[in-house]
Amino acid sequence: MGFKRKLYGKKGKKNSITTSSLSNEIDLRSEFDEIIYGTGGGIPHGKKVIIRKFRVDDDNNLSACSCRDEMTNEGDPDCPYCLGEAYFWDEDWAVTYSMFVGSDGGLTRRNIPFQPGTVRVDSKVFYFRYDTDFAYTDKIVEIKLDTEGDPVVPYIRQAIYKPESIVEYRSDYGRLEYLAVYCRENDAIRLDL
Repeated sequence: MGFKRKLYGKKGKKNSITTSSLSNEIDLRSEFDEIIYGTGGGIPHGKKVIIRKFRVDDDNNLSACSCRDEMTNEGDPDCPYCLGEAYFWDEDWAVTYSMFVGSDGGLTRRNIPFQPGTVRVDSKVFYFRYDTDFAYTDKIVEIKLDTEGDPVVPYIRQAIYKPESIVEYRSDYGRLEYLAVYCRENDAIRLDL
């Protein structure tokens, strides 16, 4: 008979012994940081993007810009305050790993990268750290990077993505390990440069 471990102590409380201390399981948060940020001395595989977070009022409603049309809820593309979004927002840097994925077979097959050859682009997925604050109203802004992966200054926005699905990947005892934000590639706003 093999070693059996009790997951719950008295009165349904979890034991203080973690799965990784009894087996050789990996800590997905630290593995994510090592892959994306290179924290373990490796090469970081993440790239910089901007998260555009829309401002909300005390009632959790989006804060409308003065250029917003009351009938259509659309903004003026020439507005210097919201750049045509119709609502006020703030932008902040984030590091992510992204790739194109297909939608064949639904969400369960979206994590399978395309095979070499012809690429039929359906979706793009962005992976973010577990503590990234992201909502369906937010957007991901890809900026122009140089050949070394550093942002080109002055910053140039290349594409703006709206999330279709935000998936929380959980593992040990339901702990949030990382986020995946799926966006439709054909809905991306490509800015004329």
